[in-house]
Amino acid sequence: GVVEGGSGRAGGSVAGGSVAGGTLAGASVAAGSVAAASAKSGGSRKSARSKYATQSASKRRSLGTNARHDRLEEKLALRRDASWAASRQVSGGLGDAEAVARVEQHQLLVSAALPPYLAVTPQVRRRQIDLDKIAPPGEGTAAHAEARRSRSTRRTAIARLTTKLLKADHRILNTIFVYREHESRPTRVFLAWATLVLIFWAEAVAALYVSPYRLCEGLKSEHNCLEAKAPTGLFTSRGQCEWHENRDSSCRREPCDKCRDRDPSASQETLENSWEAFICVLVALPCVLLFEYVWLTWVRAPVREKDRFWATRDGSWLAAATASEDPADDSEDVRAVAAAGAHLLENLGQVVKRDAAVVGADLSDALRVPQPERVASAAALADWYAVLASVPCARLVLRRRREIEDALDESEDPARRQHLEFLRRDLDRDWHCDRAPRNFVRRVTTQLSAAILLAARYEEKFKQHGSALQRSAAIYQLLLVQFLDKPTERGVYRRCMDMDFERDLDEPIKPVSLRAKVVACFVAAFLIVGPIAFLLFFGRNMTKSEQWDWWKVAMFAIALIVFVVEPLRILFLNFVLPKVLLPKIKHYSDPAQIPMPYRTRLPVFAVDLVDPAHVVETFDGLGLPPPRRLRESGGVFLSRISGGADDDRRALSRPRVENRVHLFRFTRWRRSVARRQAVALDAAAARTDADDDGRRTTNREHRFAHSTQWSDASLEDMREALDFKPPLLYGFVLVVALLVNILPPAAEELLIEEGLNFFILFGVSVADMLLVLGNLAGSAWAPLLIALFFVVVAMVLAWLPTIIGRSRKQARKAAALATARLAAQPSADVDPAAASQERLRKALALLYDDFGDFRGDSFMSERGVSRSSAGSFASERAGSGSVAPGSPISVEDPSGSGGLPTQ
Repeated sequence: GVVEGGSGRAGGSVAGGSVAGGTLAGASVAAGSVAAASAKSGGSRKSARSKYATQSASKRRSLGTNARHDRLEEKLALRRDASWAASRQVSGGLGDAEAVARVEQHQLLVSAALPPYLAVTPQVRRRQIDLDKIAPPGEGTAAHAEARRSRSTRRTAIARLTTKLLKADHRILNTIFVYREHESRPTRVFLAWATLVLIFWAEAVAALYVSPYRLCEGLKSEHNCLEAKAPTGLFTSRGQCEWHENRDSSCRREPCDKCRDRDPSASQETLENSWEAFICVLVALPCVLLFEYVWLTWVRAPVREKDRFWATRDGSWLAAATASEDPADDSEDVRAVAAAGAHLLENLGQVVKRDAAVVGADLSDALRVPQPERVASAAALADWYAVLASVPCARLVLRRRREIEDALDESEDPARRQHLEFLRRDLDRDWHCDRAPRNFVRRVTTQLSAAILLAARYEEKFKQHGSALQRSAAIYQLLLVQFLDKPTERGVYRRCMDMDFERDLDEPIKPVSLRAKVVACFVAAFLIVGPIAFLLFFGRNMTKSEQWDWWKVAMFAIALIVFVVEPLRILFLNFVLPKVLLPKIKHYSDPAQIPMPYRTRLPVFAVDLVDPAHVVETFDGLGLPPPRRLRESGGVFLSRISGGADDDRRALSRPRVENRVHLFRFTRWRRSVARRQAVALDAAAARTDADDDGRRTTNREHRFAHSTQWSDASLEDMREALDFKPPLLYGFVLVVALLVNILPPAAEELLIEEGLNFFILFGVSVADMLLVLGNLAGSAWAPLLIALFFVVVAMVLAWLPTIIGRSRKQARKAAALATARLAAQPSADVDPAAASQERLRKALALLYDDFGDFRGDSFMSERGVSRSSAGSFASERAGSGSVAPGSPISVEDPSGSGGLPTQ
């Protein structure tokens, strides 16, 4: 298989030489350009603050809304100072104070990779190492003051976070409290005004539906008046009119009719107003979100350069307005997917230098099937790369499984065998390598496609944006998402982190075509002018008393949206939705400290598909070495399945991405390749399972060379780190989260707000039913009693999880005490300080010890790489921009291993 036209390295921030038009042919990484890029990032390393944070910090602090990442950057800057490490009193055997400070900064980055609510949750925070107890700071130092402040603010962390989120995410409050460079306050004020107009219009529609006006007017007979019922609304079976035989002074309109509207009771009026407000919110929210989406995406967006007819002499507005959209193959998401896919193929040893072409080792099965020339989307392109990489990845999985089986064959200890059997079951659960070859290949393809899309998300959103802290936190996200194996978990986590990072990135709006902008302007004008015209017509046909009633209900609907529905939406997205991930986040609290002692590496996860030179440069900008898990990412070398050189085979080029493509063509190609790959994988599995003394000897020597990692205690720790036991209702919670998270973000917010609206109406109906049962429906206090009902329900729902958690904790303590009594042994009290010291030793060993201590420069100096020039490490793996379909790739390292030890 000859593979041409992968995407290579996107971004080109570390790629020098002649990278022209995204082509990687003959590209080389120039040390000078990398040194210049590293020198350019030196300023950010001094201040450790992003450009946006520096420009707007004073404006936001004056309003009391310091961004989350700004605060984390300040904490990291404090811990990089030499006086911070010097103030720590480190006992013997725990390394020096600088190493402790590095672990402290690592924990801050891990917390930055979590949703804000989970980062301050006590269950997650207690999983971190309390360095203030292990290495207490001296009195009067900055570390001591920071420790005191941190302890004092832990109890109010949830309340302060709630206040900040309401200020930042509320559509009305963020106009006052949040400064954004690319979305001015006048623009947000206009959006708030448009929201009010649409709410008034929706209330007019709801009023016409619930209470048809002038229903009783014109009815001259008493029988027709008393039998009149509303055709629409909530109380269609109740009489709407009453007959007044004698005219009285209450008649203010001529002619004075005897048939008049019947006044409802207090509870009926409350229920009618609630029903009317419910319909208002039901109609208003979709229109508000649609107008906001059209306005922010197209109306406010600048026109792309080639459509600006006024900037050129021979420009024509008609030609510019009818110009087609940019091709999908050149979009950012496609380039990001192509970059991640090329990283995957290179990590698996599928690209080697052979006469300025790229030759694949395990692609013979894919070459025998006619290739798709076009795919429909970036996700389909990710599937294309995943299909090509499925067989090489499956071979590595089988090798790793054989490692575990060899260790099992040579082990007689029952406890050790249990640990090894768990590792084998865990590998089978992740990759389905114990199933039929076709199911095995399908599972591998699914996992690789998900990893490519996650790495592409980083390439597109974070690689060229934000500060070094934001990029490092995004890299830690890729580490954590490796253990979120269910698609729903990954979707919820991605949604939560997108909200968190987009809150601070404040990126400019992408340019759009003139045609899209013109159409969007007409849609936005219709959404505003139409409701205003309807309101004028509606108001002219109403009396003053009717206008006053409509105004009161409209104000009630506005208050319901602004003060109830909108805050509840923010709390649901930032508190309830992330809580779905709490069990797994609490278990996999620090993914960088989960050991992987295998000889066979699997560089196929999302974090492995990011350019390692970019990772080094990003952490170097923070003054931190990457953890060992990030340093281990790199390529492996796989020998060919079929012997001989097949350089004369035809080239396999990347398909183009076009929106108007039939999906069944790509699906048919994928199924045809999968059948051939299943046969090839079956043969490879047979060879792997064959008794090979050389392989057994190699695996035994590896375990002997890494005896510490393969010891019984290490295997037990590894099992505890990987053995996640879900709670009782975890599956049900994931199903509910799937129903919410399956929609796009705008539709998801609409679904949440409408669901809260339904919940409010259901609560009003239940409260009204209770008032009827208590003979209080006609009381003047009915509205206050309904409001009191909601307060009581909210308090019960708020305290119920705490009460259940305390009862479970007491039950666990009682069970542990009973077990100790039955065993006639007192429960062993573990010293927290000793346990924390042991955790710190393990953290130092798993994170940094393999790269030496921290005295002198950084770990890079020990590998012959200076801190000011990350280019020598970057030159070990070729970097590039995204390439056009069919362009050849030139890779300097024949093994594709990136200069790291190959297998």
